[in-house]
Amino acid sequence: MVTTMLELKLFVQQKCPKCPAAKAVAEELKKRRNDVELRILDISDRENYLTALMLQISSTPAFSVGEETLFVGEVPTVDDLSRKLDEYSSRLKK
Repeated sequence: MVTTMLELKLFVQQKCPKCPAAKAVAEELKKRRNDVELRILDISDRENYLTALMLQISSTPAFSVGEETLFVGEVPTVDDLSRKLDEYSSRLKK
């Protein structure tokens, strides 16, 4: 069985008080799952900011996969984030 890699994006910014916790959740998820490629994107970079806007993300931290935004302005648990990725992945297979 071929595993589809999921590109998980975490949008962060320098002065965001929740972003360090969100990074920790993302890093832990990456350790637990070998089907996740993690990209941490600082929205102070113009290109990353425009990507966030296209996904209708207006605050950080924010998690997205593909064209779908999973969480905005909150820090999910590792299990909640993993569950959202599983739901996304199962919709891809249909």
